Amino acid sequence: MVFVDEQTSLDNFTSGRLHTMLTSSFSHMDLKHLFNNMVGLYFFGSSIARTFGPGFLFQLYVTGALTGSVFYLAEKIFLAPRKEVFGGWKTPCLGASAAVNAIILLEIFLHPTKLLYLHLFIPVPAALMGVGLIGADLWRVKKGESRVSGSSHLGGALVAAAAFAEIKGWI
Repeated sequence: MVFVDEQTSLDNFTSGRLHTMLTSSFSHMDLKHLFNNMVGLYFFGSSIARTFGPGFLFQLYVTGALTGSVFYLAEKIFLAPRKEVFGGWKTPCLGASAAVNAIILLEIFLHPTKLLYLHLFIPVPAALMGVGLIGADLWRVKKGESRVSGSSHLGGALVAAAAFAEIKGWI
């Protein structure tokens, strides 16, 4: 499931393999990682696609993936050398999480009072879930010791915020 050439990494970036900034969003560490991302994509992506069309969903996914890769690389270049980070600055990034985060958070921004079910059982207002997702990612970046790339997820969050602002006519 993991292909070295399909991971976002400083080595791939500096070697000119820029395509990995997108292809990394189609490679996953294991089946659990893939399953979690695809569940989020299915449930939240279906709603986005029904509302705005499949082309918009595709654009949101690709933009979320690319922006997540840029945020990940920026963290590794600017923050990782100054603190002890799990795996160091050479740790690669892969998975659809940044792209799926853009999709999930756009749905949350559009419907903040909607009830979402944490772990399929616990009802939580969407706005609270959004605060929890973004807060956890900010904490991951601050702490710098996680296998989960908070910076990549925050790139997806920025894409969701920009898409929401555009939909609302704010930009």
